[in-house]
Amino acid sequence: MNLIEGLNIEYIYVYESELEAKMNLTQFHNQTFGFLHGGATIAFGETITGYSSLQKINKDQVAVGQTITANHMKPKKIEGYILAKGKLLHRGKTSHVWSVEMFDENNALISYMTITNAIIKSNRD
Repeated sequence: MNLIEGLNIEYIYVYESELEAKMNLTQFHNQTFGFLHGGATIAFGETITGYSSLQKINKDQVAVGQTITANHMKPKKIEGYILAKGKLLHRGKTSHVWSVEMFDENNALISYMTITNAIIKSNRD
C-alpha cells in the first residue's frame, strides 16, 4: 500500500475553480491518541490539490507541491470522514494556489490550508 491508497480518498471532483473531495477515516489516519493525524490531513490536502491542478495544465507538465500552510482548528476522532472544499485562488503558468477547508460530517471546520503547487515540465504522456 502506498500513501495515496492509505488515505482512503473516496472521490475528488474538480470544477472550473473549485474542488471537493472526501476522505473516509480509518486506523491508518490515527495519531495514537485516537485523533486524526495532522500529517494525514496535510497529505490529503496536497493530494487533492495536486490532482486538481493536474487537470488544468498541459500534458507535458506536472503539478508538484511546493508550499503548504495548515491550521488545524479542532481535533477529530477516527470515525466518519473529512470533506474538503477548495478554491483555486491563483492559476498562473508556473504555480497554482489553492485554499482548502476541511469539515467533519457535522460540518465543523477541522482544518484550513493554503497549498501552492509548482507547475513544471514533465515527460508524462
